[in-house]
Amino acid sequence: MHRSTVRAAFTLIELLVVIAIIAVLIGLLLPAIQKVREAANRLKCSNNLKQIGVATHAYHNNNGFLTPAWLGDNKFDPDGWASWAVLLLPYIEQQAQYAQWDLRYLASTQPPAAYQSQVKTYLCPSRPDPVLSISDFISPGGGLSDYAACFGTAANGSTSVGAIIPVKAMNKSVAVDASGKEAVIQFQGQLTLLSITDGTSNTLMYGEKHIRPKSLRGKDEDRSVFGSNNNAIRRMAGNDPDSTDQRPLRGPTETGNNANESFGSRHQGICQFVFCDGSVKALSVTIDLQTLTNLITRNDGNIVGPVD
Repeated sequence: MHRSTVRAAFTLIELLVVIAIIAVLIGLLLPAIQKVREAANRLKCSNNLKQIGVATHAYHNNNGFLTPAWLGDNKFDPDGWASWAVLLLPYIEQQAQYAQWDLRYLASTQPPAAYQSQVKTYLCPSRPDPVLSISDFISPGGGLSDYAACFGTAANGSTSVGAIIPVKAMNKSVAVDASGKEAVIQFQGQLTLLSITDGTSNTLMYGEKHIRPKSLRGKDEDRSVFGSNNNAIRRMAGNDPDSTDQRPLRGPTETGNNANESFGSRHQGICQFVFCDGSVKALSVTIDLQTLTNLITRNDGNIVGPVD
């Protein structure tokens, strides 16, 4: 007699059950994976701000003043000279890129290698991958940054007042070099750590900048940080005492008045800042507007308590 053997196999119903179980497990795991990834991104973003803060202190130690938001005498609008992002390059291990710059001349006259690099320290990993920004009337397209200097409520922030260029020619804060080109002969920052009279642990220095969804990436307020328009370099916050303007912290999808001048984050519910003492803290996007005003202003005398 021949013994017949039967091969074991899944029935169609069993296979469908297994597939359904796997799908449920994946559905349960994906949110957990996303939370872990976002936690890692937030930590990297915090570390970027920490490096910017340390670099600013090193710049202050070497030069005797805090990093200007940009070079030029116009306290509200840059003219296309180098920005804080250029001045900090040698302090964040980007000496090769900094060596491409000649600070005497406008960003638009620099070699592409000077302004087209995407510096990882200037980019939040929760944002989309950067691209070269669209050229504007001030500077050619260049590398982006997801961080901005704190300009206060209106030019009363910690590191955001433009530098003084004392050499004057033709009513401009520039001179003309031997070749006939406009050139910065020398500059002097207007602020030191002693200028932060409200206390370095109570005053914001750099933070994540809000970018409206339709401006990502490389347009409008998301242009190059290397000598571009003002909203790409600095941001404001709180209540403007000279107007009715208000600039709260913004969520990722917010638009509205002054959204392109405000701070905000892709991290849910918070926006991260480095303070003038070098500490990095996350502020709730629902923070009281007056408290935010006190934090963004260097010398209003309204000192706030500890911020966690």
